[in-house]
Amino acid sequence: MSKGAEIFYKGQKVFLNIFSLWPRDERWWRIIHLVNYVHVICFWVLLFDLLLVMHVVANLSNMSEVVRAIFVLATSAGHTAKLLSIKANNLALEELFQRLDDEEFRPRGAEEELIFAGACQRSRKLRDFYGTLSLAALSMILIPQFVLDWSHLPLGTYNPFGENPGSPGYWFLYCYQCLALSASCITNIGFDSLCSSLFIFIKCQLDILAARLDKMGRLNSAGGSVEQQLKQNIRYHMSIVELTKTVELLFCKPISVQIFCSVLVLTANFYAIALLSDEKLALFKYITYQTCMLSQIFILCYFAGEVTQRSLELPHELYKTPWVDWTRPNRRILLLFMQRLHSPLRIRTLNPSLGFDLMLFSSPH
Repeated sequence: MSKGAEIFYKGQKVFLNIFSLWPRDERWWRIIHLVNYVHVICFWVLLFDLLLVMHVVANLSNMSEVVRAIFVLATSAGHTAKLLSIKANNLALEELFQRLDDEEFRPRGAEEELIFAGACQRSRKLRDFYGTLSLAALSMILIPQFVLDWSHLPLGTYNPFGENPGSPGYWFLYCYQCLALSASCITNIGFDSLCSSLFIFIKCQLDILAARLDKMGRLNSAGGSVEQQLKQNIRYHMSIVELTKTVELLFCKPISVQIFCSVLVLTANFYAIALLSDEKLALFKYITYQTCMLSQIFILCYFAGEVTQRSLELPHELYKTPWVDWTRPNRRILLLFMQRLHSPLRIRTLNPSLGFDLMLFSSPH
């Protein structure tokens, strides 16, 4: 595999494989991975969700406790949906990763190499930035609580061991909360940066297509006759469209669930910030977490929206070619291609009328 293509997914795969999400060929490795996955889902994910739900139900009359649990419950629900989705589609995802290095998606020439290198660097910087921000938000929830007042659990969950700080049951639940929330953070870093990297990859392919359209039919262009170049670019565009549909099919459900859960977190956090305006430590913790949640929605919507925006610009790129000097059959092919390009690429949500873009990010709904 090309290292250039691997940068869009390899680091995220390593992160997510902590939970044994990817298929293995060897029989014993498959058994070990299955045991680890069942252990993670049952003990660290579903049990954590159950404790949060029980805490919410038990404290319906205490709004501050409900809010304290809801912002973690919504995050954990999104985390659960991501793990289940990746495990259910791990073979399809492996095929998708292998396809990124197909010959048709490899850059040709110095200009395309620069475009591809820029996309690789952008993907790496995004992954590192988002990972740092998420770990900072996790640290702000867990570390100050332990340093300043370890007599209270860091999260609002059901406590079957009773309110007795210092007891073995209390410390067991304390460690359990920290590790379960850390698992959620790792999943979010891996999944969200993976989705955004794939959107960056698709946008990179559209940039390469635009560069090829710009050269098409010019005196110094290579690649055969105008007709051959047109057909090559049409096939290339069809491959990008197919790749985009595959990405949408695999990721639209968990991303939609993630955005819904993130909106719940934001709503609960705004309420908590209003209630805790006098408690500086708690206020800073919620603001840090709020920033992380906003970034989580923003990167998914922004980079998916870039795909749509770049595809909208392709008809103009095609129009800039010296088509007026081409033969009539070539102009006919170009017209058909132009009509096809007027249907932009969109990564759609569960509601087909909505796509992931900045309009969705700024929407009050």
